[in-house]
This record gives sequence, C-alpha cells and structure tokens, in this order.
Amino acid sequence: MEGLSTLINQNLLTIVAVLMVVLFVVLIIAAAALAEVIKLKKRYNKALGEGSDSLSLEEKFKEFYETSSEIKEKYDKISEAVMDLSKNMDKCVQKVGIIRYNPFDEAGGNLCFAVALLDSENNGIILNGIHSRSGCYTYAKPVEMGVSEYVLSQEEMQALNMALDGSYVSNDRKEIVKQIEERYEREILPKRSRKKSGVFGKRNSKVSAQ
Repeated sequence: MEGLSTLINQNLLTIVAVLMVVLFVVLIIAAAALAEVIKLKKRYNKALGEGSDSLSLEEKFKEFYETSSEIKEKYDKISEAVMDLSKNMDKCVQKVGIIRYNPFDEAGGNLCFAVALLDSENNGIILNGIHSRSGCYTYAKPVEMGVSEYVLSQEEMQALNMALDGSYVSNDRKEIVKQIEERYEREILPKRSRKKSGVFGKRNSKVSAQ
C-alpha cells in the first residue's frame, strides 16, 4: 500500500492530466449526444404536430388507415363494375363494316348496301339491303366466330372482312380486366364467402338452440 501511495504521489500531476483529458472527451461526447437528442426531439414534435390545429402522429396514422380502407372498399366496387362492363362490352357491337354497291345497270346511286355487325368474339350478323325499281329487300345472315353458315355474296364478304380487319381491339383493356378478375377471385370472393358462412352459421346455431 505504501508503494502504491508513493507511486500515486509521484505521478499525481500525470494522473490528474489524464483524468482531465478523459473528462473533456466525455463532455464532448455528451454534448454531441445532447445535440442529437435535441434534433430527434424536434423531428418528433414536428411529426406529432405542433399547435392545436395540427394532428398528432397517432391521429394521422388513424386517418391514413381509414382513408386506405375507404379506397380499398371503393376499389372493390369499381372492380366489380369494370368486370360487369367488360362482360357487357364483349356482347356489344364493336366491329362494323359497310359496303355500298349497285348490282343493277338501270339504277344508280349505289343504293344497295351490305353491313356486317360483330361483337368482340366475331359473332353477329350481316345485313344485305337490295334496292330496285320493284321494291327494297333486306336479308340477314348470322355470323359465328367470323364465319357464316350461309353463302355470302361478294359485297357481304367485303363488309365482313372490313369489320374483321378494321376493328379496334384494346389488348391493354383485356390485360387490365384479367388482372382485376384474378384479384377479385383471389381476395374479394374469399372474404364474401367467409361472411356468408358466418351469417349462416349464426342462424344455424340459433335454430339448434331453439
């Protein structure tokens, strides 16, 4: 012990200097940490909202969650509407071809016509209107998958080819509708089936209890 005390007394100034350096380093670290804490506190207060008119972070998260839930619910309804519109649109007339012609030498003005009306699956009808001095006659021939079981005249074939070749088909729309249908079958239908089964389960339990 005496040797240790003697050693300390001999190196007291050195020990004090080392301790002061260590204390100085600790103070620098503490000051840097305090500055970081102040920055974090400012950012935290800013996120929570400053003033009575601002929303807190919890209220903002709640508002975002409610908004996202409303958007998801509206998106589900829009998805159903898009699917219904797509199915109805497939059955609507989307491809049209019309040819005016004159099969009679004594009549002019190309008053006769052939019209092809097809849907997205190339199903539809061909109308052939023939105008002559003795009267006006209209003939109809069904078309399935772009082909008619009846013999077509040259003008009717031209109208059909015009409808098939000059039609507009939106591949993007089909791809979007396909994605919506896949999401509808994957996410929306299971939820509805669970809700229905839950309702029926409650009813069955009430009946059994009675």
